[in-house]
Amino acid sequence: MPSSSSHNPYASTYERMSGNCTRLVAAHIVSTISPPITSSSYILDSACGTGIVSEQIKIQHPNARIMATDLSPAMIEETQRRIETEGWTNMQTDILDVRSLSTLPDSTFTHVIINMGLLAPGDPESGTKVTREVFRVLKPGGVAVLSIWADRVWPTAFFNAARGVRPHERPQHGMAQSPDVMRGSWLLKQLEDAGFGNNVELRPFRTHTSAGSLEELVDNMMLAKGFFFAGYSDEELGRAKELLEAEARKLRTFEEGEGGVRIGMKALIGVGWKRDDGQGEQEGVEVGVNTREGMVDLLAPSTSTLPIGSRSEV
Repeated sequence: MPSSSSHNPYASTYERMSGNCTRLVAAHIVSTISPPITSSSYILDSACGTGIVSEQIKIQHPNARIMATDLSPAMIEETQRRIETEGWTNMQTDILDVRSLSTLPDSTFTHVIINMGLLAPGDPESGTKVTREVFRVLKPGGVAVLSIWADRVWPTAFFNAARGVRPHERPQHGMAQSPDVMRGSWLLKQLEDAGFGNNVELRPFRTHTSAGSLEELVDNMMLAKGFFFAGYSDEELGRAKELLEAEARKLRTFEEGEGGVRIGMKALIGVGWKRDDGQGEQEGVEVGVNTREGMVDLLAPSTSTLPIGSRSEV
């Protein structure tokens, strides 16, 4: 799979910062989605970013019909470039806010996928807005799959590095999220209240950010320095980077092997099915976990299988 690194600096930064973690989630979503993608499916890849979900769909279903949307023109530009260079067919793009899919008609898509795009910075109601739009554009009988982070782990290394450089200041966190929006109960409520009722399921998934070496991993992490080290001098940034390497190694999910290094992370995947019998949320269907109590059975999450340090595109 061709790399995007030489074409769009913003998209390139996103790919390096993620270290494959969102790609692993996307691959799992696409390979396990039910009902499965078929030749008659029409899929919305909303908040598509650099086209990672669409990429995974095209790997597994080359002829699938996809609409990829994102609020960022840079991301849509990168996705469009990939369509052209990688020869993806039967695919469209549009610049749309995931919270307001204003140009998309009701009941259009058989599948809607949003991978880590549910939360909009500065908008505490984004979850409600997004899931309502998802339900609106989904066809009866269709399925929506949305992922969020439950535990990113690596911000702890930034906090400790910041404390080492500026011990009397509270560490910055430009990527901060309320603990509430990293809980499965929150994700289930968004789907239930949007119209899916109790036709929902929650799945945990373990993924990781990886690199060929610890030095490369820290270089990639430092691309997020503006969120944690804003206003630091060059000297302070140098010290912060040295400390970040040491702190990354201390993280509880850090692993090092012959192929490289990685930091484990935990995602939550929410699934909602839109009933096609006109009864909405009045009656549930037997589709996995659909109650708060059922969440206690989710203590053995799915695990990604990408080898440590692999740069695989899958």
